Amino acid sequence: MRKKKLLSVICAVTLSMSLTGCGFMEMMGDMAGFSNKWVDSDLIGAVPADKEFSEKNDFAATVNKEWKNEIGDAYKGTFQEVLDAVTENKKRIVTDESIEGETAECLRTYYALASNWDDRAEDGVEPLRSYTKDIESISSMDEMYDFIADPTRNPLFLGPITTSSSFVMHSEKYSENYTLLFSIPGFTVGNLDSSSSLESYEKTSDKSKYILGKLGYSEEEADTQVANAAAFAKKLASYENMATLEKIDDITYPREEVVKMAGDFPMEKILNGWGLSNAPYIAISPDLTKKLSSVCKEKNLEKIKSFLIVNYCLTASEYLDRETYDEMKELDKPRLKEAEDTGETPEQLENYLMFEQYIGQTPMVGAMNQVYVENCFDESVIDELTTITEDMLAGFEDIFENEQWLSEEGKKACIEKLKAINIHIAVQDFDTVDYGKLNLKSHEEGGSFLEAYFDSLRFEMNHLAWLSGESYDRDYWDPLNQNLSTTVTNAMYSAQTNGIYIFAGILEAPVYSKDMTYEEKLGGLFTVVGHEITHGFDSNGAQYDKDGYNEPILSEDDLKKFNDKNQLVGAYYTTQSPFTGAGMILGPQVAAEATADMGGIKATLHLAEKQKDFDYDLYFRSFATIWRTNVSVESEKKSIQSDPHPLAFYRINVGLQQFEEFYETYGIKEGDGMYLAPERRINVW
Repeated sequence: MRKKKLLSVICAVTLSMSLTGCGFMEMMGDMAGFSNKWVDSDLIGAVPADKEFSEKNDFAATVNKEWKNEIGDAYKGTFQEVLDAVTENKKRIVTDESIEGETAECLRTYYALASNWDDRAEDGVEPLRSYTKDIESISSMDEMYDFIADPTRNPLFLGPITTSSSFVMHSEKYSENYTLLFSIPGFTVGNLDSSSSLESYEKTSDKSKYILGKLGYSEEEADTQVANAAAFAKKLASYENMATLEKIDDITYPREEVVKMAGDFPMEKILNGWGLSNAPYIAISPDLTKKLSSVCKEKNLEKIKSFLIVNYCLTASEYLDRETYDEMKELDKPRLKEAEDTGETPEQLENYLMFEQYIGQTPMVGAMNQVYVENCFDESVIDELTTITEDMLAGFEDIFENEQWLSEEGKKACIEKLKAINIHIAVQDFDTVDYGKLNLKSHEEGGSFLEAYFDSLRFEMNHLAWLSGESYDRDYWDPLNQNLSTTVTNAMYSAQTNGIYIFAGILEAPVYSKDMTYEEKLGGLFTVVGHEITHGFDSNGAQYDKDGYNEPILSEDDLKKFNDKNQLVGAYYTTQSPFTGAGMILGPQVAAEATADMGGIKATLHLAEKQKDFDYDLYFRSFATIWRTNVSVESEKKSIQSDPHPLAFYRINVGLQQFEEFYETYGIKEGDGMYLAPERRINVW
């Protein structure tokens, strides 16, 4: 099942079947919980034009009423609108031949190969065949090692171990350099006694056999390949133990030591073949390392070959013809329950496939990031964004200094970490990658989409080889890091780098525009930025120090006090039920994100205090605007069950009712729907 790369800080808008019409309001009934009586204004049809709402009683419904009635039963939300705008920008830059430069040309060639389904149908599975036949021809372990170590023959960099740019780590033990994480790849076999693991294995098996059949394997031959692959995967899994990743130091060793630990397994040959001759440190399970030579024996050669063939089939299946792609999606549907209809249009699904999967989740993400920033981002806003973020960080210093539940040592540690936070605005370190070296062939030149993808993996490994030999730089923003892609509609805090990142993909109205007022900017983008900064000091973020190492900055007593207050947030949410039949909110599930929401509001209100004639009404309305959404009952129920963020209308109403400025702005008093007695307010910071 695909994963949407949307905001980590927001509730993703899920498009599914709607429920509208007369009697909708009657179905919703009264909200259970405190004296507040709020309609679930996230839902389609929940805020009818002929019903009166007021800021004092239901702020979310009041502010977003006009917008919801304008869009009717359309599935929308502010962040979906921003995402749509970003997608339109992406569609333009991958086809606009007037955009000059080798990176833009490379991106256009790649996109053309990806989006031309006729050419992909003409190629069918043939681009894969040369790789599987090469693996089939291997007749000894020495030949196997030659294959594994050769990027031309093995562009997936597959063997009993693998790595990628997503596995670049940083160890406190060896702090001056980057560490490469190696793990077992691809095809895995879990505990087949569990229904979920069995279903996953069955899906993987069926998908593998489908591709093998298209390559000409008989049913019996395909069964044998999958059985052998599973057998070898099980051998690897029995040695793998990554539990110690919580502290990367526990599994990080100098390169020479890893080579020695691997015994007869030619670790050095493979590292050198992959271009990693300058990688000084490697993170790998010592149990796995020591067992490699015993697993990779001649007696297991056929199983290893099958393991590689099946992994190549599974990976390539996403990059072949449409028939194959659609069959993979069909085989990937749930076996034990009915598949959910997300309601997304064919165009939205295709956009996701092209830009989020084929580009955003591959090494081509760096090319998209660079061309997007150069053509769709106004660099003149960097100074303003940096200044306001710096002001917010200074504001957090005041907040920590005056926080009564924090010990003096805790205040000092938080402020020390706060002052070390690096600010990153949209522009990555593009000068460290050169897509001009990625010479992709168009279909007319004999290229294929699968080969273009493989070429991008070779390009990624070359980049990784360079990075592994560099001195560690906490401020470095790698354009190939798929977890920090600047074209994502997001802002985020990274505990590992102690950095706040404002991505180019979120810098669209109504979240942010340079033409907005200061109040709108604070209520919009910067409540999100403040939310993310707050994560650096919650129960998870506090486990990392100012340099990004896994070293707690707060004492057990301070953490207990924080968790006690955070539990009050969860307890408050547990009393809420948005509509009849929804069930109650799982408070502990949403407590961390709800706390961060309130941290973002607190930080921006702290800046508002310093402004003469600050328009609080405009600020609060801007905050309510960014969280407006229009979804179905089914979608809302799904969010209640699984989303770690509060429902959007709760983010607005619960978030704002914690702050005195909100009460003063609208004259809210006891008895009003938005009123919450001071002693019952739950803001942690």
